[in-house]
Amino acid sequence: MRKWQFILASAAMATIVVTPIGEAATHYKVEKGDTLSKIATKHNTTVALLKELNSLQSDRIYVDQKLIVSTKHGSNSNGSSSTGTNAGVTNKPSHDTSKVSTYTVVKGDNLTKIAAKNKTTVANLKEWNGLTSDKISINQKLIIRKEGQSVNDSEASVVPDNGLQQPSITSVDEEIAEKLASEIKITKNPNTGNVEKYNKTVELAYSLLGTPYVYGGNSVNGFDCSGFINYIYTNAEIDITRKSSLHYFMNDTTVVATPIPGDIVFFKNTYIATISHMGIYIGDNQFIHAGTAGVEVSNLSYDYWDERYVAFKRFNVVE
Repeated sequence: MRKWQFILASAAMATIVVTPIGEAATHYKVEKGDTLSKIATKHNTTVALLKELNSLQSDRIYVDQKLIVSTKHGSNSNGSSSTGTNAGVTNKPSHDTSKVSTYTVVKGDNLTKIAAKNKTTVANLKEWNGLTSDKISINQKLIIRKEGQSVNDSEASVVPDNGLQQPSITSVDEEIAEKLASEIKITKNPNTGNVEKYNKTVELAYSLLGTPYVYGGNSVNGFDCSGFINYIYTNAEIDITRKSSLHYFMNDTTVVATPIPGDIVFFKNTYIATISHMGIYIGDNQFIHAGTAGVEVSNLSYDYWDERYVAFKRFNVVE
């Protein structure tokens, strides 16, 4: 789970690319084993710029596909000069290298560390660089901040789906600890009726393994993490409404002393610096959740989840 895998499509329709007038494009033919991240590193550019240049809507590429990796200086249709960069986009100022800062990934880095170091958020890093997972590679160049965007603007742009503003990075741990300390820990199991409903949540969750991840999704066509929880619990006749992981953690759940299958496990710092992910505990130190790769079973002992684990909790409606 710690190392998300990019998908290299073996067969796909070619992307039609129109090169801006007056710009000479440099092309690259995709080879077996390539990913956009590898290609971006090889050509000293970014995933976001590759996707922009080639009108890619996802990270999917295929062997022998030709990609534009840069455009060079030329004249546009009215005869004026157009200044190109190695990164490539000259007709869209928002991606010009004069309008961004870049950071080169070093050994030991992860998106959370890079975001904190550069006073931004993981969500912004992923948006600016076209990342669909937390996977990064050494020497990869990342866009850090667009020109004219203040740090406060950057942090304020990350708002969960229920509209709650995220706490600052420096105060996250304190706020989480304060919230957990204020709760009276649950020490008993749910009643018989709710245990039966819990069994149904686990059964339903298993039946949806492999369902794709869709941001904001809450149906069998695709889920995000809180949408998955809402769908499972609602269909198990446990009365909750769709909210964000943060809202569920802060308002609708209570910490448990000993979790049982069906309880909820919460995580922080997965893509924003606060409570940002959740799953259904299934026993044996494992949980089912809607991750970036889709609905899957993960182990809490994996480094990625162990580092981000916060607490086991139970919805207050489960007695």
